[in-house]
Amino acid sequence: MNSNKVLQVIGVSKSYSQGLEEIAVLKEFNLEILEGEKVAIMGASGSGKTTLLNLCGGLDQPTCGVVSVCGVAWSELDPSAQASWRNKHVGFVYQFHHLLAEFSALENVALPALIGKATRVDAKTRALDLLHRVGLENRVNHIPASLSGGERQRVAIARALVTHPSVVLMDEPTGNLDIANTESIMALLTEVNVDMKISFVVVTHDPTVANQMDRIIQLDCSDIGDGEKIV
Repeated sequence: MNSNKVLQVIGVSKSYSQGLEEIAVLKEFNLEILEGEKVAIMGASGSGKTTLLNLCGGLDQPTCGVVSVCGVAWSELDPSAQASWRNKHVGFVYQFHHLLAEFSALENVALPALIGKATRVDAKTRALDLLHRVGLENRVNHIPASLSGGERQRVAIARALVTHPSVVLMDEPTGNLDIANTESIMALLTEVNVDMKISFVVVTHDPTVANQMDRIIQLDCSDIGDGEKIV
């Protein structure tokens, strides 16, 4: 693999069984994401956007084909090795932040670093730095319930970045935010992308968000099997 390709999806198909019927979600799909690249994934409901994101992150396995992150295919790793590789190289941000309700912002952000065997001091230092970067240095000890929607999403982004992953996968990260918070989050992503050289793959329905990416890939339910379509 070329060293600047952080993510490769090669000839990937994914089907699900529904009774006696096989439902094809993706068919012979191909995608490459370069280091530091920002890519938007768009498409109608049911076109396979979230399925693709889960395959990229090794949370699901393709029916056939290969998904590799930093030159290592998920299929080559056992579950424990997958978890370690995911922690090191992949960050996730969802529409619903999925923060741990009983943990503070600082604890939520530090957790992936601790799982990755960082010391408590190092994990805390990294978490504090990222919370400062996302403008939440005065909210580090607040639990999610005491934060606004935009603040919770900023915590989720900081958490996704704490291991300095190669790629961050985002599923509708601004879907529940107002225009001002959406603009703020996108400015933050652009800054992080430039400063940390992290790639972003963003599933979104929002053209304003998509147009700030380097590429837009359109998934179309009526054209399953054509691979990626660049807009």
